[in-house]
Amino acid sequence: MPRNSVGPSTSLVEAVLHSPMPQTRSTVLMTRAGRRLGLSDAAVRELAAPAEVRAFRLSVPIGHEVLIFWGVTALHNMAMGPYKGGVRLAGDVDLHETLELARLMTLKSAVVGVEFGGGKTGIRVEWPGVYERCGRDYNVRDLEFEKDVSLAVVARYARRLRHILLRHEYIPAPDMGTSPDHMAMIFNETLDPATVTGKPEGVQGWLPGRREATGWGVSQAVLRLFRQQRRDPADCRVSLQGFGNVGSYAAGFLAQHGVRVVAVADAFGGIYDPNGIDVDGLAQHVQTTGSVFGFPAPHVIDNQALLEIDVDVFIPAAVANCITHDNARKLGCKAIVEGANMPVAASAVDDLDERGIRVIPDIIANSGGVVASMEEYSKSLSAARISREGVFGIITERIESALADAEQTALEHGCSVVEASIEIAMRRVYDAMVVRRFL
Repeated sequence: MPRNSVGPSTSLVEAVLHSPMPQTRSTVLMTRAGRRLGLSDAAVRELAAPAEVRAFRLSVPIGHEVLIFWGVTALHNMAMGPYKGGVRLAGDVDLHETLELARLMTLKSAVVGVEFGGGKTGIRVEWPGVYERCGRDYNVRDLEFEKDVSLAVVARYARRLRHILLRHEYIPAPDMGTSPDHMAMIFNETLDPATVTGKPEGVQGWLPGRREATGWGVSQAVLRLFRQQRRDPADCRVSLQGFGNVGSYAAGFLAQHGVRVVAVADAFGGIYDPNGIDVDGLAQHVQTTGSVFGFPAPHVIDNQALLEIDVDVFIPAAVANCITHDNARKLGCKAIVEGANMPVAASAVDDLDERGIRVIPDIIANSGGVVASMEEYSKSLSAARISREGVFGIITERIESALADAEQTALEHGCSVVEASIEIAMRRVYDAMVVRRFL
């Protein structure tokens, strides 16, 4: 049987729980920041380490079959508030990626001043294996079938973790492979609107603007950069990797300001039009087909060609570590605004600094989701109402304030804005841990 998410082999467990712990961008930058802050090596290690990691096996009935999925929930740090982080369904989930994402959530919440800690769930769902087990052809994809399976997986997951959800110890949200509909499955299990954020419209405790929040925040970080450069957005060009919830909304908001989106690529291929892509038309195409591939454009490109296109800002909004030491020298962009989590690998950080390519870090640029989640969480507890415009206003203020703080710290300490943002977050988390006698 092929090695996939539905087989009985123990190699699936090993794939999720492999060791030893690798160095990541966050641990490298946290070590540097710890030295600037005068923290001991032991303190930095404790700041990087998770409080708890849970591996689990989910048995999910689908038709006449019972499919097996392995996953992991990493609870990183709750010194500043409940563990917060999305539920990710993907074929390459493992412990170390999940822990890195949980660590980034801790740093993200801290740097934008949100009273959450960091957590993350990853469930390994390899769709070719799912299709095979259910007697289907993966080459003829059925998005409704995939949605039914993924909803069942999340519902079973919510039942497994119900006890910590009801205590508001860990508060999940949508992530790669999940959506507001999946969060409704979690709410069905807990019947407590404050146990999950990113709920769909009409479900108790939902928040206007939550779905668009991360993309809105990314767009605001880009527009702020153009204002600093005294550039007219209509004279600016951007490219994106990924056109899911983050990339599509970011592109749409930027297009409303006249910014030309000239290239977009995803896992299946990409398109390039130097005169600008019809963003609304592309969004409709992706909703129907699941990919940007096939949308009418003068040029068909791959992800490598995407990186080399001459643009003012490149927005990686899909996968981690897409920019590495090997390709950093080939980038055609003048700046990067990180829509995805850790799209710039640790190996490329110094390369980009040397080339003068400015990076707006993920823990600020894509923080719109966690800022909105705090609003949704607090409003779920109080039953207070807020408008979509009010949510967007709060996100903009938080991101602009965090970037201003990071830029000032970068000037004072002679480091990049990426490193400065990590330093600010670490100092806040460390102080909270000391006050609460966690350190």
